[in-house]
Amino acid sequence: MYRRPTSFFRNYNSGVYDNVIKPYNLTNKRLIPEVINALKRLHFKFGHKKIIIDLQKIEKVFPYPTVPVAGYLHYFREELNVDFEFINVPTYLRKIHFLSPDDINKTTTGIGTNFLDRVWLFHTSSDVHLLVNGFLSSIRKSCTVEEGILQACEWGLNEIMDNVIQHSNQNVGFIMAQVLKDSQILKVSIFDYGQGIYESLRNTKYKPRHASDAISLAVQEGVTRDKKIGQGNGMWGLYNIINLNDGTLQITSGNGGLNFVNRTKTTESYQGIIMLSSKQQSTAINFDIRLNNSISMKEALGGYEPIDMFIENLEDEFDRIVYKIIEQSSGTGTRQSGERIRNEIVNIYKSSKKPVILDFQGIGIIASSFADELIGKLVQELGLFQFQAAFPMKNMNNTIQAIVQRSLSQRLSENINS
Repeated sequence: MYRRPTSFFRNYNSGVYDNVIKPYNLTNKRLIPEVINALKRLHFKFGHKKIIIDLQKIEKVFPYPTVPVAGYLHYFREELNVDFEFINVPTYLRKIHFLSPDDINKTTTGIGTNFLDRVWLFHTSSDVHLLVNGFLSSIRKSCTVEEGILQACEWGLNEIMDNVIQHSNQNVGFIMAQVLKDSQILKVSIFDYGQGIYESLRNTKYKPRHASDAISLAVQEGVTRDKKIGQGNGMWGLYNIINLNDGTLQITSGNGGLNFVNRTKTTESYQGIIMLSSKQQSTAINFDIRLNNSISMKEALGGYEPIDMFIENLEDEFDRIVYKIIEQSSGTGTRQSGERIRNEIVNIYKSSKKPVILDFQGIGIIASSFADELIGKLVQELGLFQFQAAFPMKNMNNTIQAIVQRSLSQRLSENINS
Protein backbone atom coordinates (compact mmCIF):
# COMPACT_ATOMS: atom_id res chain seq x y z
CA MET A 1 0.00 0.00 0.00
CA TYR A 2 1.36 3.42 -0.98
CA ARG A 3 2.32 5.59 1.99
CA ARG A 4 2.34 9.32 1.39
CA PRO A 5 5.54 10.91 2.76
CA THR A 6 5.02 13.01 5.88
CA SER A 7 6.70 15.83 4.00
CA PHE A 8 7.37 16.18 0.31
CA PHE A 9 8.31 19.14 -1.83
CA ARG A 10 10.43 19.55 -4.92
CA ASN A 11 12.47 22.61 -5.87
CA TYR A 12 14.63 23.42 -8.88
CA ASN A 13 17.83 22.32 -7.16
CA SER A 14 16.67 19.84 -4.52
CA GLY A 15 13.88 17.60 -3.37
CA VAL A 16 12.61 16.64 0.09
CA TYR A 17 10.68 13.54 1.13
CA ASP A 18 10.10 12.33 4.67
CA ASN A 19 13.32 13.28 6.46
CA VAL A 20 15.49 13.13 3.32
CA ILE A 21 17.01 16.13 1.53
CA LYS A 22 18.30 15.39 -1.95
CA PRO A 23 20.37 18.18 -3.55
CA TYR A 24 20.58 17.92 -7.34
CA ASN A 25 23.79 19.93 -7.59
CA LEU A 26 26.45 21.85 -5.66
CA THR A 27 27.04 24.43 -8.40
CA ASN A 28 23.93 26.66 -8.31
CA LYS A 29 23.65 29.38 -5.65
CA ARG A 30 19.85 28.96 -5.59
CA LEU A 31 20.38 25.68 -3.77
CA ILE A 32 21.28 27.56 -0.58
CA PRO A 33 17.81 28.97 0.37
CA GLU A 34 16.26 25.64 -0.62
CA VAL A 35 18.53 23.81 1.84
CA ILE A 36 17.83 26.33 4.65
CA ASN A 37 14.10 26.03 4.04
CA ALA A 38 14.27 22.22 4.04
CA LEU A 39 16.34 22.06 7.22
CA LYS A 40 14.07 24.47 9.08
CA ARG A 41 10.87 22.72 8.00
CA LEU A 42 12.12 19.22 8.75
CA HIS A 43 13.55 20.15 12.14
CA PHE A 44 11.23 22.84 13.48
CA LYS A 45 7.91 22.06 11.75
CA PHE A 46 8.03 18.28 11.51
CA GLY A 47 10.29 17.68 14.52
CA HIS A 48 12.90 15.49 12.85
CA LYS A 49 15.99 14.95 15.01
CA LYS A 50 17.67 12.92 12.27
CA ILE A 51 17.92 14.14 8.69
CA ILE A 52 19.28 12.16 5.74
CA ILE A 53 21.24 13.92 2.99
CA ASP A 54 21.16 11.98 -0.30
CA LEU A 55 24.08 13.08 -2.51
CA GLN A 56 23.58 10.67 -5.38
CA LYS A 57 22.98 13.42 -7.97
CA ILE A 58 26.12 15.43 -7.20
CA GLU A 59 28.67 15.31 -10.04
CA LYS A 60 30.81 18.43 -9.43
CA VAL A 61 31.12 21.28 -6.95
CA PHE A 62 31.94 24.98 -6.87
CA PRO A 63 32.96 26.73 -3.63
CA TYR A 64 29.70 28.69 -3.85
CA PRO A 65 27.20 27.15 -2.92
CA THR A 66 29.22 24.27 -1.38
CA VAL A 67 30.66 26.32 1.50
CA PRO A 68 27.38 27.93 2.71
CA VAL A 69 25.56 24.58 2.51
CA ALA A 70 28.34 22.88 4.50
CA GLY A 71 28.19 25.77 6.99
CA TYR A 72 24.44 25.44 7.53
CA LEU A 73 24.74 21.67 8.02
CA HIS A 74 27.45 22.36 10.59
CA TYR A 75 25.15 24.81 12.40
CA PHE A 76 22.24 22.37 12.64
CA ARG A 77 24.59 19.58 13.78
CA GLU A 78 26.63 21.54 16.33
CA GLU A 79 24.10 24.11 17.59
CA LEU A 80 20.79 22.23 17.32
CA ASN A 81 22.08 18.65 17.79
CA VAL A 82 20.54 17.37 14.56
CA ASP A 83 21.91 13.97 13.58
CA PHE A 84 22.82 13.80 9.88
CA GLU A 85 23.22 10.65 7.83
CA PHE A 86 24.83 11.03 4.40
CA ILE A 87 24.01 8.43 1.76
CA ASN A 88 25.18 7.78 -1.80
CA VAL A 89 28.23 9.95 -1.17
CA PRO A 90 30.70 10.27 -4.08
CA THR A 91 34.30 9.70 -2.99
CA TYR A 92 35.43 13.21 -3.90
CA LEU A 93 32.81 14.78 -1.60
CA ARG A 94 34.46 12.97 1.30
CA LYS A 95 37.88 14.16 0.11
CA ILE A 96 36.82 17.81 0.08
CA HIS A 97 35.36 17.50 3.60
CA PHE A 98 31.90 18.63 2.57
CA LEU A 99 30.33 16.30 5.15
CA SER A 100 32.43 17.69 7.98
CA PRO A 101 34.61 20.77 7.29
CA ASP A 102 38.29 20.27 8.04
CA ASP A 103 39.86 21.96 11.05
CA ILE A 104 43.45 23.19 10.61
CA ASN A 105 44.12 22.39 14.28
CA LYS A 106 42.93 18.80 14.03
CA THR A 107 44.25 17.66 10.66
CA THR A 108 47.76 16.66 9.68
CA THR A 109 49.26 19.10 7.20
CA GLY A 110 52.71 19.44 5.73
CA ILE A 111 54.67 20.69 2.75
CA GLY A 112 52.76 18.50 0.31
CA THR A 113 49.27 19.28 1.64
CA ASN A 114 46.86 20.66 -0.95
CA PHE A 115 44.70 23.28 0.75
CA LEU A 116 42.59 23.80 -2.37
CA ASP A 117 39.38 21.87 -3.11
CA ARG A 118 38.63 21.38 0.58
CA VAL A 119 36.07 22.96 2.91
CA TRP A 120 37.81 24.39 5.97
CA LEU A 121 36.50 25.97 9.14
CA PHE A 122 38.38 28.58 11.16
CA HIS A 123 37.99 30.14 14.62
CA THR A 124 40.95 32.40 15.34
CA SER A 125 43.51 34.67 13.74
CA SER A 126 46.05 31.85 14.11
CA ASP A 127 43.79 29.63 12.01
CA VAL A 128 43.54 32.36 9.38
CA HIS A 129 47.34 32.70 9.25
CA LEU A 130 47.85 28.96 8.75
CA LEU A 131 45.11 28.65 6.16
CA VAL A 132 46.18 31.68 4.11
CA ASN A 133 49.78 30.44 3.99
CA GLY A 134 48.49 27.01 2.97
CA PHE A 135 46.27 28.42 0.21
CA LEU A 136 49.10 30.56 -1.18
CA SER A 137 51.53 27.64 -1.18
CA SER A 138 49.01 25.44 -3.01
CA ILE A 139 48.26 28.15 -5.59
CA ARG A 140 51.97 28.76 -6.24
CA LYS A 141 52.51 25.07 -6.90
CA SER A 142 49.36 24.37 -8.90
CA CYS A 143 49.92 26.84 -11.75
CA THR A 144 51.84 29.95 -12.80
CA VAL A 145 50.12 33.28 -12.23
CA GLU A 146 50.67 36.88 -13.30
CA GLU A 147 52.24 39.69 -11.30
CA GLY A 148 50.34 40.83 -8.22
CA ILE A 149 47.98 37.84 -8.13
CA LEU A 150 49.46 36.14 -5.09
CA GLN A 151 49.61 39.40 -3.11
CA ALA A 152 45.99 40.08 -4.08
CA CYS A 153 44.94 36.61 -2.94
CA GLU A 154 46.78 37.06 0.35
CA TRP A 155 45.15 40.44 0.98
CA GLY A 156 41.64 39.27 0.11
CA LEU A 157 41.79 36.05 2.13
CA ASN A 158 43.27 37.71 5.22
CA GLU A 159 40.88 40.65 5.23
CA ILE A 160 37.63 38.79 4.61
CA MET A 161 38.40 35.95 7.02
CA ASP A 162 39.36 38.52 9.65
CA ASN A 163 36.00 40.24 9.09
CA VAL A 164 34.30 36.99 10.06
CA ILE A 165 36.27 36.82 13.30
CA GLN A 166 35.76 40.49 14.17
CA HIS A 167 32.21 41.22 13.05
CA SER A 168 30.08 38.09 12.67
CA ASN A 169 29.35 37.53 16.38
CA GLN A 170 30.04 33.84 15.80
CA ASN A 171 33.10 31.79 16.68
CA VAL A 172 33.40 29.95 13.37
CA GLY A 173 33.72 30.70 9.67
CA PHE A 174 34.03 28.51 6.58
CA ILE A 175 36.13 28.74 3.43
CA MET A 176 36.97 26.88 0.25
CA ALA A 177 39.25 27.85 -2.65
CA GLN A 178 39.41 26.18 -6.04
CA VAL A 179 41.67 26.70 -9.07
CA LEU A 180 40.10 26.09 -12.47
CA LYS A 181 43.24 25.46 -14.52
CA ASP A 182 41.57 25.44 -17.95
CA SER A 183 40.04 28.89 -17.46
CA GLN A 184 42.83 30.16 -15.15
CA ILE A 185 40.41 31.29 -12.45
CA LEU A 186 40.66 31.13 -8.66
CA LYS A 187 37.23 30.73 -7.04
CA VAL A 188 36.84 31.50 -3.32
CA SER A 189 33.83 31.34 -1.01
CA ILE A 190 33.92 32.56 2.62
CA PHE A 191 30.82 32.09 4.78
CA ASP A 192 29.56 32.60 8.31
CA TYR A 193 26.13 32.13 9.88
CA GLY A 194 26.55 35.21 12.07
CA GLN A 195 24.62 38.45 12.43
CA GLY A 196 25.15 39.72 8.88
CA ILE A 197 26.50 43.01 7.53
CA TYR A 198 23.27 44.97 8.17
CA GLU A 199 23.15 44.04 11.86
CA SER A 200 26.86 44.82 12.17
CA LEU A 201 26.43 48.37 10.80
CA ARG A 202 22.85 49.08 11.93
CA ASN A 203 23.74 51.01 15.09
CA THR A 204 26.72 52.86 13.64
CA LYS A 205 26.85 56.42 12.30
CA TYR A 206 26.24 55.08 8.79
CA LYS A 207 22.70 53.90 9.66
CA PRO A 208 22.03 51.68 6.61
CA ARG A 209 18.39 51.55 5.56
CA HIS A 210 18.40 47.87 4.66
CA ALA A 211 20.72 44.94 3.94
CA SER A 212 21.62 45.99 0.38
CA ASP A 213 22.44 49.47 1.60
CA ALA A 214 24.70 48.01 4.29
CA ILE A 215 26.59 45.91 1.73
CA SER A 216 27.08 48.95 -0.53
CA LEU A 217 28.51 50.84 2.45
CA ALA A 218 30.78 47.93 3.38
CA VAL A 219 32.71 48.09 0.08
CA GLN A 220 33.47 51.81 0.56
CA GLU A 221 36.80 52.97 1.96
CA GLY A 222 36.93 53.46 5.73
CA VAL A 223 33.50 52.01 6.57
CA THR A 224 33.64 49.81 9.67
CA ARG A 225 31.55 48.95 12.71
CA ASP A 226 34.24 50.16 15.11
CA LYS A 227 37.44 52.05 14.24
CA LYS A 228 39.06 50.56 17.35
CA ILE A 229 38.78 47.11 15.72
CA GLY A 230 39.68 47.94 12.12
CA GLN A 231 40.00 50.70 9.56
CA GLY A 232 37.30 49.38 7.22
CA ASN A 233 39.53 48.87 4.20
CA GLY A 234 39.25 45.10 3.73
CA MET A 235 36.10 44.92 1.61
CA TRP A 236 37.06 48.14 -0.18
CA GLY A 237 40.47 46.68 -1.07
CA LEU A 238 38.95 43.43 -2.32
CA TYR A 239 36.44 45.38 -4.41
CA ASN A 240 39.28 47.33 -6.05
CA ILE A 241 41.29 44.16 -6.66
CA ILE A 242 38.36 42.51 -8.42
CA ASN A 243 37.76 45.66 -10.47
CA LEU A 244 41.37 45.88 -11.68
CA ASN A 245 41.50 42.15 -12.39
CA ASP A 246 38.21 41.97 -14.35
CA GLY A 247 37.13 39.34 -11.84
CA THR A 248 33.77 38.86 -10.17
CA LEU A 249 32.53 39.56 -6.66
CA GLN A 250 29.28 38.44 -5.10
CA ILE A 251 28.20 39.32 -1.57
CA THR A 252 25.01 37.97 0.00
CA SER A 253 24.08 38.95 3.54
CA GLY A 254 20.58 38.66 4.95
CA ASN A 255 18.12 39.63 2.26
CA GLY A 256 20.60 41.87 0.46
CA GLY A 257 23.11 41.19 -2.27
CA LEU A 258 25.81 42.86 -4.34
CA ASN A 259 27.08 41.58 -7.67
CA PHE A 260 30.14 42.97 -9.43
CA VAL A 261 30.60 41.48 -12.89
CA ASN A 262 32.29 42.99 -15.96
CA ARG A 263 33.16 46.06 -13.88
CA THR A 264 29.47 46.73 -13.28
CA LYS A 265 28.04 46.83 -9.75
CA THR A 266 24.42 45.97 -9.01
CA THR A 267 22.64 45.55 -5.69
CA GLU A 268 19.63 43.38 -4.97
CA SER A 269 17.04 42.89 -2.28
CA TYR A 270 15.76 39.33 -2.07
CA GLN A 271 12.14 39.37 -1.03
CA GLY A 272 11.07 36.48 1.17
CA ILE A 273 14.56 34.98 1.42
CA ILE A 274 14.88 32.38 4.15
CA MET A 275 17.36 33.10 6.95
CA LEU A 276 18.18 31.31 10.16
CA SER A 277 16.77 34.26 12.12
CA SER A 278 16.81 38.06 12.21
CA LYS A 279 19.87 37.92 14.45
CA GLN A 280 21.59 35.31 12.30
CA GLN A 281 21.30 36.65 8.79
CA SER A 282 24.51 34.98 7.54
CA THR A 283 27.04 36.34 5.05
CA ALA A 284 28.65 34.74 2.01
CA ILE A 285 31.44 36.51 0.14
CA ASN A 286 32.43 34.90 -3.12
CA PHE A 287 35.01 36.11 -5.59
CA ASP A 288 36.75 34.96 -8.76
CA ILE A 289 40.26 36.18 -9.60
CA ARG A 290 41.69 35.75 -13.08
CA LEU A 291 45.11 34.22 -12.56
CA ASN A 292 46.32 35.30 -16.01
CA ASN A 293 45.44 38.98 -15.53
CA SER A 294 47.99 41.00 -13.54
CA ILE A 295 47.04 43.30 -10.65
CA SER A 296 48.76 46.42 -9.32
CA MET A 297 48.33 46.19 -5.56
CA LYS A 298 49.63 49.75 -5.23
CA GLU A 299 46.77 50.98 -7.40
CA ALA A 300 44.21 48.71 -5.72
CA LEU A 301 45.13 49.96 -2.24
CA GLY A 302 45.46 53.64 -3.04
CA GLY A 303 49.26 53.86 -3.07
CA TYR A 304 50.08 51.24 -0.43
CA GLU A 305 51.99 48.16 -1.59
CA PRO A 306 52.12 45.18 0.80
CA ILE A 307 55.45 43.50 1.52
CA ASP A 308 55.71 39.91 0.31
CA MET A 309 56.96 38.19 3.45
CA PHE A 310 57.19 34.83 1.71
CA ILE A 311 59.80 36.15 -0.71
CA GLU A 312 61.58 38.11 2.03
CA ASN A 313 61.97 34.90 4.02
CA LEU A 314 63.68 33.26 1.04
CA GLU A 315 66.36 35.96 0.81
CA ASP A 316 69.84 35.33 2.18
CA GLU A 317 72.18 37.88 3.82
CA PHE A 318 73.08 39.24 0.37
CA ASP A 319 69.39 39.78 -0.57
CA ARG A 320 69.53 36.90 -3.03
CA ILE A 321 66.51 34.63 -3.32
CA VAL A 322 67.56 31.07 -2.49
CA TYR A 323 65.06 28.29 -3.05
CA LYS A 324 66.19 25.26 -1.07
CA ILE A 325 64.84 22.19 -2.82
CA ILE A 326 65.16 20.00 0.28
CA GLU A 327 62.97 22.35 2.35
CA GLN A 328 60.36 23.35 -0.21
CA SER A 329 59.56 20.19 -2.11
CA SER A 330 57.47 17.16 -1.34
CA GLY A 331 60.18 14.98 -2.83
CA THR A 332 62.38 14.78 -5.92
CA GLY A 333 61.21 11.43 -7.21
CA THR A 334 58.16 12.24 -9.35
CA ARG A 335 57.17 14.36 -12.32
CA GLN A 336 54.29 15.82 -10.29
CA SER A 337 56.71 17.14 -7.67
CA GLY A 338 58.85 18.68 -10.41
CA GLU A 339 55.81 20.44 -11.85
CA ARG A 340 54.78 21.85 -8.47
CA ILE A 341 58.28 23.25 -7.83
CA ARG A 342 58.49 24.64 -11.38
CA ASN A 343 55.21 26.48 -10.92
CA GLU A 344 56.33 27.86 -7.57
CA ILE A 345 59.75 29.15 -8.68
CA VAL A 346 58.25 30.79 -11.78
CA ASN A 347 55.71 32.56 -9.54
CA ILE A 348 58.50 33.68 -7.20
CA TYR A 349 60.50 34.99 -10.17
CA LYS A 350 57.51 36.91 -11.54
CA SER A 351 56.69 38.44 -8.17
CA SER A 352 60.24 39.38 -7.17
CA LYS A 353 61.70 40.22 -10.60
CA LYS A 354 64.96 38.74 -9.28
CA PRO A 355 66.88 35.54 -10.07
CA VAL A 356 65.82 32.52 -8.03
CA ILE A 357 68.79 30.37 -7.02
CA LEU A 358 67.93 26.66 -6.96
CA ASP A 359 69.90 25.14 -4.09
CA PHE A 360 70.29 21.35 -4.20
CA GLN A 361 72.21 21.16 -0.91
CA GLY A 362 71.33 17.92 0.88
CA ILE A 363 69.73 16.25 -2.17
CA GLY A 364 71.46 13.00 -3.06
CA ILE A 365 69.60 12.03 -6.22
CA ILE A 366 66.64 13.13 -8.32
CA ALA A 367 64.42 11.21 -10.74
CA SER A 368 64.86 11.79 -14.45
CA SER A 369 61.18 12.72 -14.73
CA PHE A 370 61.62 15.26 -11.92
CA ALA A 371 64.63 16.82 -13.69
CA ASP A 372 62.77 16.99 -16.99
CA GLU A 373 59.66 18.57 -15.47
CA LEU A 374 61.52 21.11 -13.35
CA ILE A 375 64.54 22.01 -15.48
CA GLY A 376 64.07 20.52 -18.95
CA LYS A 377 60.72 22.19 -19.59
CA LEU A 378 61.94 25.55 -18.29
CA VAL A 379 64.99 25.44 -20.56
CA GLN A 380 62.76 24.52 -23.48
CA GLU A 381 60.43 27.42 -22.70
CA LEU A 382 63.00 30.11 -21.84
CA GLY A 383 66.10 29.01 -23.70
CA LEU A 384 69.32 27.94 -22.01
CA PHE A 385 70.83 31.39 -21.46
CA GLN A 386 67.65 33.00 -20.07
CA PHE A 387 67.10 29.98 -17.83
CA GLN A 388 70.62 30.26 -16.40
CA ALA A 389 70.09 33.96 -15.74
CA ALA A 390 66.69 33.49 -14.09
CA PHE A 391 67.29 30.21 -12.22
CA PRO A 392 70.99 29.66 -11.44
CA MET A 393 71.66 26.34 -9.72
CA LYS A 394 74.14 25.42 -7.00
CA ASN A 395 75.25 22.53 -4.78
CA MET A 396 74.43 19.82 -7.35
CA ASN A 397 76.46 16.64 -6.87
CA ASN A 398 77.90 14.75 -9.85
CA THR A 399 74.96 12.35 -10.04
CA ILE A 400 72.37 15.12 -10.17
CA GLN A 401 74.44 17.04 -12.73
CA ALA A 402 74.55 13.96 -14.97
CA ILE A 403 70.78 13.42 -14.69
CA VAL A 404 70.05 17.09 -15.48
CA GLN A 405 72.50 17.12 -18.41
CA ARG A 406 70.84 14.06 -19.90
CA SER A 407 67.40 15.63 -19.48
CA LEU A 408 68.56 18.83 -21.16
CA SER A 409 70.21 17.00 -24.06
CA GLN A 410 66.99 15.09 -24.70
CA ARG A 411 64.92 18.28 -24.62
CA LEU A 412 67.33 20.15 -26.90
CA SER A 413 67.44 17.26 -29.37
CA GLU A 414 63.63 17.31 -29.48
CA ASN A 415 63.77 20.98 -30.45
CA ILE A 416 66.31 20.30 -33.18
CA ASN A 417 64.34 17.37 -34.59
CA SER A 418 61.09 19.30 -34.55
